[in-house]
Amino acid sequence: MHRSTASATILEHEVSELRLLIERRAGVLLQTPNENLIPVLTSHMEARQFSSATELLESLRQPDCDVEPLLESLVDGSTGFGRHPGAIGAFARIVLPELRQRKASKSSKALRVWSAGCGSGEEAYEIAIAICEGLQEDAGWNIHVVGSDIRQNALQVAERGLYPQSDLLQMPREILQAYFSRVGDHLLVKSRLRNLVAFTSMNLAQPSYLGRYDTIFCMDVLPQFSTAQRIALAQRMQLYLEPGGYLLLGDGEKLPATEINLEVGVANSYTLYRKPMAAGAGA
Repeated sequence: MHRSTASATILEHEVSELRLLIERRAGVLLQTPNENLIPVLTSHMEARQFSSATELLESLRQPDCDVEPLLESLVDGSTGFGRHPGAIGAFARIVLPELRQRKASKSSKALRVWSAGCGSGEEAYEIAIAICEGLQEDAGWNIHVVGSDIRQNALQVAERGLYPQSDLLQMPREILQAYFSRVGDHLLVKSRLRNLVAFTSMNLAQPSYLGRYDTIFCMDVLPQFSTAQRIALAQRMQLYLEPGGYLLLGDGEKLPATEINLEVGVANSYTLYRKPMAAGAGA
């Protein structure tokens, strides 16, 4: 056990139950060792004025309990620009040109992309930049990028679109000039880019339908889920894809071994998944 104060004692069986509750409510499989997890829980209890671990667990058992404040402390929410060059590169070089060609003859050219587990928004804005760069010579496109996350604090940062200049050092100068404005030692997403992206709160462990997408990015999410939750999420995302749509995971990630009707391709050692064109008629 771990004692931080006379009133805050967390037993190992209570930590085990908390892991199960978090997995059930948010789908997150906490793999943090107890010795690292318990101090975080203790700080959370003190901040929320829980007198004991029993009180914390009782709160989490309630159907209407908001688990987001605890997830903010427990889940590694590291995001940033340039974290997934394989996925963004494959989208720009392979996925986007294919979608552009396929939709070229349509009177209404719509492009819908979902960044699932978008964190503080960098990934969603990188996707929007890739789209703008790839379609800049085309007119008449209806572009809609959706970024979702369970953490409200991360979404607030994403909504602002204001990032330290040091976070974008790897971006070419012409990209920064085209899509960001300088605000002190920060860079602010320009309206031409911000208007393409919408952010929404979503728990990926729960079925929630936002429509069909031409591409779904799901970066660093599956490794945090249990095997059962990974399979369920992968199956839902297959349904959410348009026929011919792509599912892009984090660099090095693979889909769980299950019956999912997606074609597998490799580009520069990056694995991408595509829904067959004939699929979806009865989905």
